[in-house]
Amino acid sequence: MAGRNKSSVEDNESPMPVNNEVNTTGKQECASCSKKIKDRYLLKALDLYWHEDCLKCACCDCRLGEVGSTLFTRANLILCKRDYLRLFGTTGYCSACAKMIPAFEMVMRARGNVYHLECFACQQCNHRFCVGDKFYLCENKILCEYDYEERMVFANMAFHSQYNMNHLKRSTHFPVPTDDGSSGYGSPDSL
Repeated sequence: MAGRNKSSVEDNESPMPVNNEVNTTGKQECASCSKKIKDRYLLKALDLYWHEDCLKCACCDCRLGEVGSTLFTRANLILCKRDYLRLFGTTGYCSACAKMIPAFEMVMRARGNVYHLECFACQQCNHRFCVGDKFYLCENKILCEYDYEERMVFANMAFHSQYNMNHLKRSTHFPVPTDDGSSGYGSPDSL
């Protein structure tokens, strides 16, 4: 970070708070430019004080006091969340489309599965979920409530029909031919 002449920044893989405080004394020195902070507001981050304009992401130069209340540090860099994840975050693969998901992209998760936001839809009918919609993870596929219930009905029908067939096979009595040549259902001359 240009203009930085204070001690090096420690690596911290978890977000660090950025606090916006009222400057009551005017005696704090900015960790970036080393000038006294005379502004009404100052930022406190990494146990140091900063001008609002001086606490910036080392990559995109965004003002960290404006983009959120956290920052990340790594390799002696102060970074916004997006750049930290872009540079140091791990990428993964979408469980629906199998394409790579960049580390900085927003995702949806269901158990151990990770999805692009646009891929988080019913994998039977492609219904996109809204906030509050129920979804089911069945055989590692996301299903809407309707398709899940339909699948369960068919699964129950298949189970019960198989059960009924097995029950019928066990309980059906097949006639055994008699010594007189009849089928066992009456006299040989009956139809």
